[in-house]
Parts: sequence; C-alpha cells; structure tokens
Amino acid sequence: MTDSPEKILVLNDETEQKILQHMQQFRGVGTTLESALGALVLGQFFGWRVLKILHNPATYRSYEKVLGVEFKDVCPEITELGKKKSVGYAITEKLGSFWAVVMGKRKVADKGKIGDHEEVKRHVAEHIAGIDKEEKK
Repeated sequence: MTDSPEKILVLNDETEQKILQHMQQFRGVGTTLESALGALVLGQFFGWRVLKILHNPATYRSYEKVLGVEFKDVCPEITELGKKKSVGYAITEKLGSFWAVVMGKRKVADKGKIGDHEEVKRHVAEHIAGIDKEEKK
C-alpha cells in the first residue's frame, strides 16, 4: 500500500467474491453494512492497527462478520499513512502500549483523530505532557 493508491481496495478475486456474497446476503441495519465497508477501506488505507484503535473490539469483530473476512487478512498491519496521520497510533507507538490502548486499559484522548503529520506530533506531545503532569501529582 502506498501513500497514493491507484485503487480504493486491493483484494484478490476470491476475497472480493466472498465480500460481495456477504453483502448480498446481509440482513440488518444498512448503516452497519455501510460502516463495515468503510472500515475495510480505511483498514486498507491506514492498516488494521488503526481500525483496532478506532473501534471497540465488539464493533471490530461485528464488521468482520458482516463482510465475512478478517481485517488482518485483507489489510496491512500499518501503512505509512497510518503512521503519519493517526493520532491514536502515534501515541501508542510513543507509549509502547498498543494493546493496552485497544483494550481500554490506557485512555487516549482523540485516539480516533486523523490529521496531518504536524497535528499528530502536537497531539502526541500534549498527551505525553499530560501523563508527565499526572505522574508528578
């Protein structure tokens, strides 16, 4: 996956057919299907680790079930854009606590925010400063 993808989704034919079949068989609230498809696009663009940060575990699993795929199988772990633009991912990298943030053991304000590189750096610095301030109390 590059910073300027030529296609919105990169799937092999078998996976694409599986997703299309699940879409055709879908029964439920349409916005759930829409959100699952959006998550797939974001996952391919930013990586499944960003999806894990954006969604609680139940929603993440629900979207996989709706599409009939596991995001880890159809999305890169992390992309350069995910590293540059995801506030939550950048903070987990700085803290070395990806799974703690995903599981809610470490709270991260604005973890779902997507911004430019400078904005991400600012959020990371603010978060770390907040931790330092709490530790000094």
